[in-house]
Amino acid sequence: MSVRSEQTAWRLFGAALLSTTLWVGCASSAVSYPLSPSPNPDLPERGISAHRGGLLGCPVNTVGAFQRAICRGVHQIELDVRATVDEVVVVAHDDQVRGKDQTLHISESTFAQVQELKLPPCRGDGEKNEHVPTLEEALDIMPNNIWINVDIKKNDPRVGQLVAGIIAKAQRFDQVIFAARDKTAPAVRQVAENAGQKSWVANMSREVFRSQYIEATIHSNSEFIQLIDVPYLPFGRGTPSQGTMDRLKGAGVRVNYSWLRDKDEEELKQELQDLLNRRVDFVLVDHVEPAMKAANAIGISPLVPRWDHTSPQADEPPFHCPLTP
Repeated sequence: MSVRSEQTAWRLFGAALLSTTLWVGCASSAVSYPLSPSPNPDLPERGISAHRGGLLGCPVNTVGAFQRAICRGVHQIELDVRATVDEVVVVAHDDQVRGKDQTLHISESTFAQVQELKLPPCRGDGEKNEHVPTLEEALDIMPNNIWINVDIKKNDPRVGQLVAGIIAKAQRFDQVIFAARDKTAPAVRQVAENAGQKSWVANMSREVFRSQYIEATIHSNSEFIQLIDVPYLPFGRGTPSQGTMDRLKGAGVRVNYSWLRDKDEEELKQELQDLLNRRVDFVLVDHVEPAMKAANAIGISPLVPRWDHTSPQADEPPFHCPLTP
């Protein structure tokens, strides 16, 4: 066989293998299950999720960012968590965090060191620096009628235990989505079971192909999946097809879609309408302001935040809207 013929044969083999893999992932018949009832009847059924708090003039994943997103009426807050070397859970996407004066690695730093890290202030807040908050600080400002999407970045059972323990202590299991991987999800489930609570898990152990990811999510009994938009991998990422959504909804899985990056309100409106028509439940966005206007234009009203349980030291909500834009 010539070199060219051999290369052609391998290309044909690869194409056949890819087609077979995709067919096998989608071939099993869908078994219809009703969506699990919302653990909190006041939680929204669909809407906008502020990705890391969104871009509203504050450093992402900070209390300031979350407060501003809440005041815009978002329906879900997405945040990322990691553990310090002395096992304090803080809100951060990357292990390496750059402050105004220094840079550190959270996994190699104590909480005291993380506390010293100064982040830039929110726009309009003068010289009031933001900081890396603890998970407890973030929970303290969250309304009781909003979804809290907690992405546990490290696939470590111990971190899963720490995060779930904090949620149990705060009595927030009824509104938290644990975005967890294969090692952290069982640890979260165990803590919830010990507390006599139901846990809501979004499977974040993504497979190469979306069909495989869907099947793994269903077989793991996860309540949520987080589909992602990667335009250059359309067979495994991107806008979900009708078949994908039928499979997920038939299995009782709710869908977060990550994420819309557009700033243009009209384009956002069209994309949001398309995703909602496909039965996506929550759409993660960076640009919260235009996304909320677009959502309102297609009939999704802003959430009016409500705090049912304030701290014993305070009779009022932790902050008041509106905040400085």
